Amino acid sequence: MITHKHHIIPKHIGGTNDPSNLIELTIPEHAEVHRKLYEKHGRWQDRIAWKTLSGSISFAEATRQAQSMANSGKKTGRRLEATIENAIKGTETWTGSNHTEESKKRMSKSNKEYWSKMKDRPWQKKTYIIEGKEYLGLESVIETFGCTMPTVYNRIKNPKFDWKAGSFKNG
Repeated sequence: MITHKHHIIPKHIGGTNDPSNLIELTIPEHAEVHRKLYEKHGRWQDRIAWKTLSGSISFAEATRQAQSMANSGKKTGRRLEATIENAIKGTETWTGSNHTEESKKRMSKSNKEYWSKMKDRPWQKKTYIIEGKEYLGLESVIETFGCTMPTVYNRIKNPKFDWKAGSFKNG
């Protein structure tokens, strides 16, 4: 039976890794605890944990939602400090840890599902036709237009722009 360590006082509200703040729960029990925490306090972190642990959303979707929620709104003062603290805590938590074979398989499956939905990946293209002009390589497009890779991708997909990812070409 797989168990998780659950923080009685969640880390996102200042809980620590002290043994007195940790309990072992099965995955369904862990999901239920986060559901109850979400319903009681309404914190998005508990909602995402509940949905992920219960299998309602994939790890990739949970990551997307967490990043979206964490980045929403302007961060000033304490909110900015909390973001930095959480990034440091998250890094410290995973540094030096090894994933189980089961976790590796779940992450692999989730990544395959995520990437299989993206058939036309602009960073794999060697040539780009933009407004009738051919550009060799993604870097030349980024440099010429002064934009990021996600911006290039969005403009290729957006019908408002006359940008097309060209076919693979040798050389």
